[in-house]
Amino acid sequence: MITLRKRRLENATALHETNFAKLARVIPGLRHIHGPRSLRGLGDTLLELEILEKSRFTTTFSLHLKNYESHRWLPALHMKVRSYHDARVVEVLALQHHQRVRSRYSYPNPDMYQRDEKHQFNRFLGDWLDHCLRTNCRFHDETEPLDA
Repeated sequence: MITLRKRRLENATALHETNFAKLARVIPGLRHIHGPRSLRGLGDTLLELEILEKSRFTTTFSLHLKNYESHRWLPALHMKVRSYHDARVVEVLALQHHQRVRSRYSYPNPDMYQRDEKHQFNRFLGDWLDHCLRTNCRFHDETEPLDA
């Protein structure tokens, strides 16, 4: 039992570390952004990034991905993320309309969350970042050239 818990903790830490590295490639200069920004991606994709809280070691920000004409079938993405600069990890705090999600749930529960709902949110962030990297989609400030 202890080995299983330890393995899960190590996997969660590895996921947070991997997501930190991916996020740094997808949104270069994230740590130095101070105000709200609209960042352009491929085609008509727009990522609105807003810094919600900034301290010496952490940055909490919201991501709102909008797809316009070419992706009407895809819902907009809303995510609240915290980056721990000293530990080099990121953690999803909220996804879509799900706020303050606990790391573990008993099952079944009134909201019908999975036992590892928060871990799944972080896996989703990793999958989204993988997609961005596979499609060579990097988000840049609108004042920067998009092919940089």
